[in-house]
Amino acid sequence: MSVITFIAYGTRGDVQPAIAVGKALHQRGHTVRILAGANFAGWIEQHGLRPLPTSIDMQALMASEGGRDWVEKGHNPVLQLRIMRQLLDKHGMQIAQDAWAACQGSDLIISSFTSDVYAVGMAHKLGIAHLSAPLQPTLFSTKDGRVLLQAPLPNRVSRINYWFGQLFLETAAWSLYGNIANRVRTELLGLPAQTRQENQADRRELTIIHGYSQHVVPHPADWPPHFHTTGYWFLDENEHWQPPGELLDFLAAGTPPLAIGFGSMTGRDPQKMNKIVLEAVQLSGQRAILLSGWAGLSEMGLAKSVFPLPAAPHGWLFPQMAAVVHHGGAGSTAAGLRAGVPSILVPHFADQPFWGQRVGALGVGPKAIPRPKLTAHKLAAAMDTAVSNQTMRQKAAELGEKIRAEDGISQAVALIEEKL
Repeated sequence: MSVITFIAYGTRGDVQPAIAVGKALHQRGHTVRILAGANFAGWIEQHGLRPLPTSIDMQALMASEGGRDWVEKGHNPVLQLRIMRQLLDKHGMQIAQDAWAACQGSDLIISSFTSDVYAVGMAHKLGIAHLSAPLQPTLFSTKDGRVLLQAPLPNRVSRINYWFGQLFLETAAWSLYGNIANRVRTELLGLPAQTRQENQADRRELTIIHGYSQHVVPHPADWPPHFHTTGYWFLDENEHWQPPGELLDFLAAGTPPLAIGFGSMTGRDPQKMNKIVLEAVQLSGQRAILLSGWAGLSEMGLAKSVFPLPAAPHGWLFPQMAAVVHHGGAGSTAAGLRAGVPSILVPHFADQPFWGQRVGALGVGPKAIPRPKLTAHKLAAAMDTAVSNQTMRQKAAELGEKIRAEDGISQAVALIEEKL
C-alpha cells in the first residue's frame, strides 16, 4: 500500500481532522504520517499514526509575542497579514525544511492553505501525487458569496464576488508564502523560481477536497470538477475520555449549561476576557462550563453556576449543552453544528469571521460578536437568544441531524485513493 504524508501545521482544530482521515486510511492498509506541531506528537501516536519530527511547537508559537499580536489584531486584515508575514519570516523556512524532510519516501502529499504554495514544488521534484485538503473554502474565486471568505456580497451569487476574489483573495496565499516557496525551490529543490501566476496555475490543477459540509457551505457551481466538498472529518475520542464525577454531578444539578471556550486563542489579557465571560453568564442567568484550553481563561473565583473544565471531547460535551460559545475555528464550529445546538461565535482572526457569518446566515446562532467588540452585555444578550429562540434552536437541531447523516471521511478516503 501507499505512504501518505499530511502537512497539517496549525492548532488542534487543524490537526484533528487530519488524524481522523489518517486513521481511516491506516485501517485500509496505508502508512500515514502527519507533520504537525511538536506538541501534537504524542496525540498522533495514540491514534496509531506516525508523527514526523519538527522543531515548531504551535502552542508555544501562539503564546509568543507574535502569536498574541496575531490574535489581538486579527480583526484588521492589513495588520493580520503583516503579523503573519513577520511570523513566517521568523519560522517559515524552518517549517518548509521540516516539510521537505517529511515528504521523503511518500507516495502522496496532502497539504492545505498553509502549505499548498510550497508543497506543489516538493511533489513535482519527488514525482509523486499531491492534493489539498483545506478545512475552509479554498481561496480560488467564485461568484457565490456564501463560499468566498470576506465576500462583499456574502449571501448572493454575483460577479462582484468573483472579481473581489480574483483581485484580493487569490493573491493572498502567494503574498504570504511566495518568498518561502521560491526559497524552497531554489535552495532545497534545485528548481527555478516561479511567478505568482505560475504557482497559482499549479495549485489550480490540484485535486482539492474540502473538509466541511455542503449544508453549511454550498458547493459553488462555478468551481472545476476536481474541487470537491466531502463533509466534515470528525475524530471522536469519547471512548478514550472519562468525565470527572464532579462534571457529571454539575450536569445533573440543573438545566443544560452553555459551554464557553476560545481554544488556542491566547491574548494579552486573558483576565479581561474571563471577566467579560463571567459577567455575561451572571447577567444571562445561565449555567456554564468554562473550557480553559490554551486561552488561559481563569478558573479562580467562579460562581456555583460555572464549572471549570480544562478540556473535554466536543463530541461528548456539546450535545449536552444549551448552546456553545467559541472563537469560530473550523473545528469548533463543526463540532457545535453537529451537536445540533445554537452556536455563539466570537471571531478573533483568519477564517473565523467567515464561520461566524455562515452561522448567522443559516439562522443557527446569533450574529457573531468580533472579539474587539465583545462586551458582557452583548454576550449575555446572545446567550439569551440562543437559549430562548425556538426557531433558532429548531434550525440548529435540523442542521445537526443533516451533518450527522454525512460520511465525509469515507468520501475523502475514496478521493484520496483515486488520486493514488
